Amino acid sequence: MSALQQILSKKTDKELLFYINNIDKHTDEAVRLALAELRKRNVELPDQIELDIEAGFKIRAIRVLEKKKEIWTENVEEYLEAPEYYTKRAIYAFSILFSILIGTFMIASNRKTAGKEIWSVILFGILYIGLAPFVMAFIHLDKVPYWYIANSAGTLIMYELFWNRDFGKDIKYRTKSIWLPSVFGLILFVFFLIKIIILRSK
Repeated sequence: MSALQQILSKKTDKELLFYINNIDKHTDEAVRLALAELRKRNVELPDQIELDIEAGFKIRAIRVLEKKKEIWTENVEEYLEAPEYYTKRAIYAFSILFSILIGTFMIASNRKTAGKEIWSVILFGILYIGLAPFVMAFIHLDKVPYWYIANSAGTLIMYELFWNRDFGKDIKYRTKSIWLPSVFGLILFVFFLIKIIILRSK
């Protein structure tokens, strides 16, 4: 028996009823344990009490989400039923700072969540990364600053093809964590850093 269970087991029926009738004043665990203790004592309760309590938990969770301030937000509706997508702003940042390939995989993840095919956007990212170096070298604009411009252009094309068409401006969603793109971005950064060091040492 947990410490909280021991505490609740010593409370009166009236005190336990206060827990389940005022769930905003107590943790989810405390309310559930109070309900379990009341049932253990065979205290008469409404038939729908458990459903009402769970609904109350859900409403409270929504209120918490509504007050939460996100770093990456754009057209984000903070309610539990909304799908989790990478935001347009996050995709743009990762595409510019690291690689448009990461941006395409982020959009592909959004499309997968939405039940759409993903290979077209992944193919776009691979082709863009594969062809861009040759185009940049051909027009003699293969320096680092121009790569940021090229990534920006590719990202805008990607938005038009795969974001605006599939999701639009009024889509409502929750912000998806950016930890996975951050890991891939860091790996790419280290890879290119090592590559530059090796080229300069030759």
